[in-house]
Amino acid sequence: MADVQGVRFRSLRDAALEDCGELNVLIGKNNSGKSNLLSAIELFFQFFQSSGAVATISPSLHRLTDWYSKDSTHPIGITLTLELSSAELKNLTDAIAEEAPQVRNALARERREALVTVELNFIRDKMNVGYISRISFGGQGDSSGTVIFAMSSASALDIANNFSKAKEYSQEIQALKRLTERIDAEDWRMVSDRMVSNTSFLRSILGPGTARVTDLRKISKMILDASDYGDFVARCEDRIAALDQQHQLVTAAEISHPLTTFSGDSTDVPDYVTGFVRKIASTNVHYLSEQRKPIGEVEASRILKLKTSRGQGDVLREIQSVVSSLLGVQIDAFSSDATSGRTGDLSAELDVDEFLVQVNGSGIREALRLILDYEFERPEILLVEEPEVHLHPALETALMQYLKNISANSQIFLTTHSTNFLDVGSLDNVYLIRKGDETSVQRLDVAGAEDAIPEELGLRLSSLFMFDRLVFVEGPSDEQLLRTFADTLNVSFGQASLGFVTTGGARNFTHYATAATLSFLRKRNVRTVFVLDRDERDLADLEDLQKRVDGVSEVQLLRRRELENYLIHPDALARFISSKSNGVSTPTPEEISAAIDEICEELFDVAVERRILKRVCRPVIPDRRPVLSRGETDFNSALTSQLHSARDKLSSLVAEIDSIKAECTEEVKADWVNRKSEIVPGDELLDKLFQRFSLRFNKRQDAFKISQEMKPGEIPVEMKQLVERLAS
Repeated sequence: MADVQGVRFRSLRDAALEDCGELNVLIGKNNSGKSNLLSAIELFFQFFQSSGAVATISPSLHRLTDWYSKDSTHPIGITLTLELSSAELKNLTDAIAEEAPQVRNALARERREALVTVELNFIRDKMNVGYISRISFGGQGDSSGTVIFAMSSASALDIANNFSKAKEYSQEIQALKRLTERIDAEDWRMVSDRMVSNTSFLRSILGPGTARVTDLRKISKMILDASDYGDFVARCEDRIAALDQQHQLVTAAEISHPLTTFSGDSTDVPDYVTGFVRKIASTNVHYLSEQRKPIGEVEASRILKLKTSRGQGDVLREIQSVVSSLLGVQIDAFSSDATSGRTGDLSAELDVDEFLVQVNGSGIREALRLILDYEFERPEILLVEEPEVHLHPALETALMQYLKNISANSQIFLTTHSTNFLDVGSLDNVYLIRKGDETSVQRLDVAGAEDAIPEELGLRLSSLFMFDRLVFVEGPSDEQLLRTFADTLNVSFGQASLGFVTTGGARNFTHYATAATLSFLRKRNVRTVFVLDRDERDLADLEDLQKRVDGVSEVQLLRRRELENYLIHPDALARFISSKSNGVSTPTPEEISAAIDEICEELFDVAVERRILKRVCRPVIPDRRPVLSRGETDFNSALTSQLHSARDKLSSLVAEIDSIKAECTEEVKADWVNRKSEIVPGDELLDKLFQRFSLRFNKRQDAFKISQEMKPGEIPVEMKQLVERLAS
């Protein structure tokens, strides 16, 4: 494809990928709309799986949130420009000329590139309808492009209504046939005796989802009205014949709103359009979304089949060679003594360097997921979200080279945060995706990419080219305090070439701590450190945070609750309160110390509550993975099980509240005597202290000024060590 455009689709008000190439890289922040562009491509090709239909009543796009700003009064538009081979273009023009010989000369006179643009629209009416609104020669925006086929929403609704009726007739026919197959003369008396108007018994015979409620009621009445089994069968046969006739009539019915074809208006869809639609439907598109199915038995079975099938040895050896050269590992598959949950047959196991794939690192498993999916499927279009997930830089580079190689045979669209996957020096198709009120797309040249991408990742250009180390802190006041303490201690951040990045809070840690961002910095020899407030984090939390950045950065977790807790020194606070009140209040350090002690006691319950909230208010989310890999279990049961599990966890927490409160109270008490001013929320302590002297504590302004008041000997030892370590 040459161009992709999404209109009023999710965050895409009107966004386009223009001049697409073999390998197309979409880079941008989380939630910027990158995945929506890939979904638009997938949705386009999903539409064409309807066996040559130009309209469908059951598009996969149906939620209100799929419409831009949830406004379904306007249609969603997804347009792709397809580049045809010379043979495909000739087949299309020959098909048009064969169906409409009078346009042969007009076709011969047409000056055309091998581009055909196809526009889909999706509307919400009484039913959700997707349809081809236009097929034309030429690219998007080509006003001179000749229309091959066009259809209005009214025409689409005509076709959709006919489809809907035909579908209803087919469903009832299938239900009747199934019923006559499952009920014989011996069963008849039992069925007729147990038949009730609520249709529940009839549904149990047919199976769930095999018939609509209205059909079940009709069939129920037929059973109740039949005098015997022979009468029932005859009624069924008569009804099937009548429905079949109605189905043929509605399928052959002309639409009331004409279609536009190459040769003029028509009430029938031309065969050349149906053929072209089926050609698009044959395109092999593979989408590796961010939530990928774990690699395992399915892939092992396919490798084992290659291994044991005559003439497939070369295919297997080629796949093994690709994996070995890229990942440095050997893969093989063997039969397992266990039985497969899917088939009941002996299952297969995938080995990586003679170990089960499950015991290998997540990076190897993720890389294998992509490589084996491509090698098995050989798609013409490959869509990949975040291929760098769980990969260390060496694997990223290897996988990027693999994607470049296969892009000669498969057009690739990928989203990423990783600069290893960007490699702008050798890529022509890099798109920066931004999200304001809507998603925007900027196609970058090589020079523009180096300037725009760091900024979009939330890093100032000076951070990349002026500093040797970066400290990530939660807010601007944190940066101010650390800089002030450094100045007081005669530690020069400037000489250390140290800069700061404010993350906007600990909740954004994962955005800035992505391997992509940190690798981007490390490639430029920029050392990075994350300084985080303690809050209610414990050592286990610290280990978890450190694991996320292991090998590329480090985490400094403060011992005291917040940076404001490092400002609680009686002498400095006495001087500052006197200054802030313009001499109206002149407390002594001893008075401040006593007040701090009293206020800490007032905040004891607050400290306990914060500890309880940390324990209790963690997300409890149903796990979708067991539902997706549920085996023989039906969907509703698997989903219900996960919902019950989440409910049980919440119920367990409710039952444990008293014991959790008791545990947290004891934990706070254990440190209370020696560390009370370090445990309570520092900003609340300072505000209550200031209120005693008819003042209020302003975190943004006063924290910085208090830090300026502090003398070297008043700065806590831990803070001195942190400042010195950052600059070392």
